[in-house]
Amino acid sequence: MGTFLYIISNIIIPIFILIAIGFLAQKKLKMDVRTFAKVNMFIFLPAIIFTKMYRTEVTLQLFGTVMIYLLAVFFVMMTLGMVIARLLNYPRGLRNAFLNSILFFNGGNYGLPVAEIAFQSNPLATTAQIFIMVISHILLNTFGIFQASSGKEGNRDAFKNVLTMPAIHMLVLALVIKTLHVSVPEFLMVPVENLSKGFIPVALITLGVQLAEVKVSVKVKDILISSSLRLILAPIIGFMLVNLMGVEGILAKVLVIGVATPTAVNIAIIAREFNNEPDYSSQTVFASTLLSVITISFLILIMEYI
Repeated sequence: MGTFLYIISNIIIPIFILIAIGFLAQKKLKMDVRTFAKVNMFIFLPAIIFTKMYRTEVTLQLFGTVMIYLLAVFFVMMTLGMVIARLLNYPRGLRNAFLNSILFFNGGNYGLPVAEIAFQSNPLATTAQIFIMVISHILLNTFGIFQASSGKEGNRDAFKNVLTMPAIHMLVLALVIKTLHVSVPEFLMVPVENLSKGFIPVALITLGVQLAEVKVSVKVKDILISSSLRLILAPIIGFMLVNLMGVEGILAKVLVIGVATPTAVNIAIIAREFNNEPDYSSQTVFASTLLSVITISFLILIMEYI
């Protein structure tokens, strides 16, 4: 019980205080959500990616392990999701929105801060979570958009957007520098590292600002089904896969926790853009984020003993 309370008080509550600050500030000040998102995406996120990648011994084996694991989780969740959607007689639009809500998770503004805090800025943990974030973002901006548009829109523009992501540019730059054994001068690394330290508060406040824009109504049954699959079934599948793959230690814990985060905020944005069940998508984001207080806490506790 003491360990659980420690996780709640030292990991979860600090995270949700920052989310609440962003949420309340947005309700009061009505700030530009896109500006917050851009500052996070173009300044703080690239900084932490470069810093962690530069300071960590990265191998193709690590990237390959994360990619195979994520694709396996994605395939299993998609298969089960399609079966469940059919059993529930969801129409095509709701089925696609449902699949997006269980397939795509908040690996950046939520998952990366959780990994940083839970694993005390362990470079391996952060690097693995960065890979999770990048790969899941690529899937979201291709398959996720295809799902939301019900196949009516092409994926070429979405893929171009993925390639223009600063996170990917910084990932490639860090890998090239490490491969060529180039030493970055301290006068460049110091400001980059200072920016990276600001990522957690900015990312979580940004998440709160985004959640404040979500329109909430009540569809208890459908929302609970989606949230349960996202927050409970996904980490169970993840745990089975890391054991099957023979992954152990911190990496195994990061992989399992990494796929247990709530539904990605971008799901609601994409659904609104393509007018595909925007209210349902917004509710799954909001509900899964709130419920993750309990599920993530228990999961971190369980992973401590496995």
